[in-house]
Amino acid sequence: MSDSMEYITVCQLMRTHGVKGYIKAMPLTHDLTRHAKLKDVLLKKTNGEEVELTLEDSRLANDIWLLKFKGYDTPESVQHFVNGDLMIPESERLPLPEGEYYLDDLEGFRVHTEDGRDIGEVIDVQELPTVNAFNIKFAPEFQKEFSDKSILAPWIDDCVLEIDEDGKFIVCDSDYLKALCPEDRDIPNSGDRGPRDIGGEAR
Repeated sequence: MSDSMEYITVCQLMRTHGVKGYIKAMPLTHDLTRHAKLKDVLLKKTNGEEVELTLEDSRLANDIWLLKFKGYDTPESVQHFVNGDLMIPESERLPLPEGEYYLDDLEGFRVHTEDGRDIGEVIDVQELPTVNAFNIKFAPEFQKEFSDKSILAPWIDDCVLEIDEDGKFIVCDSDYLKALCPEDRDIPNSGDRGPRDIGGEAR
């Protein structure tokens, strides 16, 4: 595998299984059948060492993968793989169903308000316990209106109104964003609109 390739993690190896060299893995993909399409993979061990492996066999057991690598035929031979990340080239990443997104693809998207203003940038998207959230940094000219600090805007319909993949921007409700900002900001005509419930389903 080329050193210049970008890799993504498809599963995390857990513990050995049986006596023939199988190891359990926790899938990190929306497609639980993805294991059947894997062949040449890159393992990043917990000590940082990287090992190129070839899948010889794989099975789905409930929501867990059972993987067998070529040339590794005993539990002892794969014990040092435990807790490692199994990766593939980013070019082999599966397309998502319409309306779903890889979180890292949204990094760098611009943030627009419903009236079309470009007010900032998505630094990253964070997976929180109850909902994913956009980490937003406001442009200097809008920091007095919003905040000079980044905020976490929940990925719910009340806050995030639209995601435009082609234009690489998200549209947010400006009043909702203001309600999330620190109270010491300088907001003209902010009104008395308070924060709303930010619960909801994670995407």
